[in-house]
Amino acid sequence: MVMSAPGDSPSRVSGFWRTVRIFLTFLFVVGVLGSAGAAYLLYVELTANLPDVEALTRYRPPMVTQVLADDGTVMGEFYLEKRYLVPFERIPAVVRNAFLAAEDDAFYRHGGIDFVGVGRAILSNLAAGDKVQGGSTITQQVVKQILLSPQKSYERKFKEMILALRLERQLTKDQILWLYLNNLYLGSGVYGVGAAAREYFGKNVEQLTVAEAALLAGLPQAPSRYSPVKNWALAKGRQRYVLGRMADVGFISAEEASRALAEPLGLAPHRSNFVSAPYYVEHVRRLLEERYGQTGLYALGLRVHTPANLRMQAAAEAALREGLETLARRQGYGDTIRRIDGTEIPSYTRQQTGALKGRGLETGRAYDAVVTGVTSGKRSVTIHLQVGPFTGQLAPPEENNCRRRSGHRVGDIMRVRLADTTNGTGTFFACTESPPVQGALVAIEPATGDVKALVGGFDFADSQFNRAVQSLRQPGSAFKPFIYAAALDRDFTPASIIVDEPISFRAGGRTWSPQNYDNKYNGPTSLRDALTFSRNVVTVKLAMKVGLNNLLSYIPKLGIRSPLTKNLSLALGASEVTPLELTAAYGVFANLGMRAEPRFITRITDSQGNVVDENLPDTEQVIAPETAYQMTSMLESVIQRGTGRRAAALGRPAAGKTGTTNDVNDAWFIGYTPQLLAGVWVGFDEKRSLGARETGGQVATPIWTAFMEGALAGQPVLDFPVPDGIRCTLVRSGHLECFRRGTEPEAAVAQAPRPDQAPAAPQERDLGDADLSAYD
Repeated sequence: MVMSAPGDSPSRVSGFWRTVRIFLTFLFVVGVLGSAGAAYLLYVELTANLPDVEALTRYRPPMVTQVLADDGTVMGEFYLEKRYLVPFERIPAVVRNAFLAAEDDAFYRHGGIDFVGVGRAILSNLAAGDKVQGGSTITQQVVKQILLSPQKSYERKFKEMILALRLERQLTKDQILWLYLNNLYLGSGVYGVGAAAREYFGKNVEQLTVAEAALLAGLPQAPSRYSPVKNWALAKGRQRYVLGRMADVGFISAEEASRALAEPLGLAPHRSNFVSAPYYVEHVRRLLEERYGQTGLYALGLRVHTPANLRMQAAAEAALREGLETLARRQGYGDTIRRIDGTEIPSYTRQQTGALKGRGLETGRAYDAVVTGVTSGKRSVTIHLQVGPFTGQLAPPEENNCRRRSGHRVGDIMRVRLADTTNGTGTFFACTESPPVQGALVAIEPATGDVKALVGGFDFADSQFNRAVQSLRQPGSAFKPFIYAAALDRDFTPASIIVDEPISFRAGGRTWSPQNYDNKYNGPTSLRDALTFSRNVVTVKLAMKVGLNNLLSYIPKLGIRSPLTKNLSLALGASEVTPLELTAAYGVFANLGMRAEPRFITRITDSQGNVVDENLPDTEQVIAPETAYQMTSMLESVIQRGTGRRAAALGRPAAGKTGTTNDVNDAWFIGYTPQLLAGVWVGFDEKRSLGARETGGQVATPIWTAFMEGALAGQPVLDFPVPDGIRCTLVRSGHLECFRRGTEPEAAVAQAPRPDQAPAAPQERDLGDADLSAYD
């Protein structure tokens, strides 16, 4: 029996509880609505600035730009992220399955979020005491990699889940997996399975085995930690886990997993960005950066086709290295590349400090060190060196390769590398193996201007300065053919006579008396002989007859773009030019008067093979074919019986010219056959004599000859084509001379003086204020 309080009635009790129920219901509804509202506000807040997943349908990640030789071989690569996009159908099932097993085996079953997988990952990680399995789906990882930042927070995680659900509605599963496999970071600077297959195993992704695919699939969790390059044991442990997962989910059998785990794996050696022809590739990079900027160059995934021929490139590098080493042995160059006064040392090291920009010294790189002190001990001499702010000593003789063991003085500049020796007492330096002398070689196909080979120095690792295209040097006598070509275009002939005799010019109170290299004069001399034997006086007098203004307007037509010296020393090569510029200008003679602009890039395509840019040969007829052939004929004489006789060893028709500057600072040889044109320069970076009698004929010509022998091996022996307007006739000297039609022999021969005619007395002319520096 229920007792009621006095005054209470059953109806009053029942009303109370009804009120309580209503109030609780109200609170529940308010709570639900409040929670829903809060959830909605949170959703609005989280999604307010979310990126559009539709952008992923147009997403193209940064890719490697490749530079290709003429046969399609990769010479070099440029990239911010080393990635090669691989179409989905080219990624084999074994690779896809390895990553699915390791990262998200339910990928094709969930809608973007795998709650079961999250729970399994938590249990696996707890059991292992380490993070061995992630809870994020592949869809979530794609969202995180491409659309969101990598920061860890609950907010980012919620955004990631929302975007994953959206992405599953926007793209197919195969499209999402394609994005994942081409975008994920796999260590060693590579992104995506295409780049990883090449980096780690030196093969295309289609060629990967189960064992190799499993090794790669183990990397996403911690690319650096599980890197097979850095931590082979951990990488193998991770591979074991992936193979086990592949067997657990039925992608492979247990037996296949065991065989794959036992399979020996060989890692490919790391490749430099400059696979071959580094000076050539670096010049192409500069050209691309001018055209596309750094962003385009390093992200567009271009395939840059060049005319470079790797066989010719190898011949060029070998010929130049051998020639420079031979010269160094012959002259016995020491390790001192130049000297400065002791008072200049502080300024010199300050400049180096600025150039280093706060970076330390790198192992394997060459530096110019200045000798700051020499201390003599009882048994040894200590050489104190400084590179920028870094000081040290020359390593002991037994750990060094210096050519000279003593005689170093304060102010000597030496080319050194960091030595292995430390002894706990400071930095030690060792002399480099490279000779101090430098050189450059350029090879061009005359008809097209295609640059087939280019070498800008002895060793790219020592110095990236490209002397073939960046170094301005005086060409000396190698410039003379342009003077003779201008004369032939103004009614001179190869048989025209100019007297080789002493001559002086007065200017600015000084006297300039150009001299021949041998200090002898030959009297009346034909233009052919003057060029063949590189007679300076005849060349200067010829330049006077042609006229300086005429030369200044004529020579640029041949392709010389550098500023020209506005006085008669121009005739002897006083104007500075680059080896590429000078060599290309000779192409006008080789190509019957047609100038072809040097071409380093023939075609550029995008990652899908579409042509982005195509560079056709840029040619222009700048002089008459007859003039060009006459020059070729005269330059053949230089090789047959003149200063370039060493090139006759080539054993095929060839034309060319030597060049040597004042004090033997620069040695040149530019020459060509009907198929190929090449130029060689040799000298020191800091202008310094190569040594007594180290002329262009002695130094540069053998390098040119060795290169041409290798480059033309197997090619037919061809004669230079003769244009219709040329008539070749025997002249009184007994040799066959080539004339333009209408300038044939009688008039030319009649002007020839007697061979025993004596040279005239020295002539003197007033040139005003011209620069009268003498050049050989």
